[in-house]
Amino acid sequence: MEKKRYWPFLLVLPLIAGAAAGWFLLPDQLIMQIGMDGGPGTIMPKLFGLLIPPAVGLIGAGFASSQEQEKHPAGFITLAVAAAIIGFTFFMNL
Repeated sequence: MEKKRYWPFLLVLPLIAGAAAGWFLLPDQLIMQIGMDGGPGTIMPKLFGLLIPPAVGLIGAGFASSQEQEKHPAGFITLAVAAAIIGFTFFMNL
């Protein structure tokens, strides 16, 4: 019987820290997507916009810590996408 790995959940901590920092640094409405014309496409309230990256990161950590080896790369890719989402959120809104 193989032990479940919990260390991928540690990779979610920077996402949570980024969301906490964003709560104080970012405006109340966040630009989440850019339209084809280069203007803001999707605008969300701060609460929902900052909860997306940690939620995606938790899903990725769940896949990365699963017992099936074929799910591990998908989990780490999902964690990387979550980091890219929070990075993009800061880049577009600061």
